Amino acid sequence: MISRRQFRITPAALEEMKNHLAATYPLEGCGILAGDESGSIKEVFTAGNTSTEERSAAYYEIDPLMLYELEKKAEAKGYSILGFYHSHPDCEARISTEDKQQMVPQMLYVIASVQKGIVGEIIGYTKDL
Repeated sequence: MISRRQFRITPAALEEMKNHLAATYPLEGCGILAGDESGSIKEVFTAGNTSTEERSAAYYEIDPLMLYELEKKAEAKGYSILGFYHSHPDCEARISTEDKQQMVPQMLYVIASVQKGIVGEIIGYTKDL
């Protein structure tokens, strides 16, 4: 039996994520969500969007070496990577076909709508096994 995982994010982590995504507008911002095994997101770690310039307003990529470094930072604080976040500039916070294809089961994927530099709707998605 597979149980659905519950996630919670601390107010400080949510605020940091929102500030980062607003600052990266009009490009997609991205990063990781780190926390404990109970599903409590304690901290976000910002990552640079390494997608090519002409795609970076509609896609995001995190360099594998950067991801490795962020994972080490999270582990040094006693955290695990619980998921990822990114923005949809001037679009709804709806999961795209490409987003779905990149998802790892049981990890959280948070998408934030950023309209004219202001973070609006934020929705979290997970993929079952």
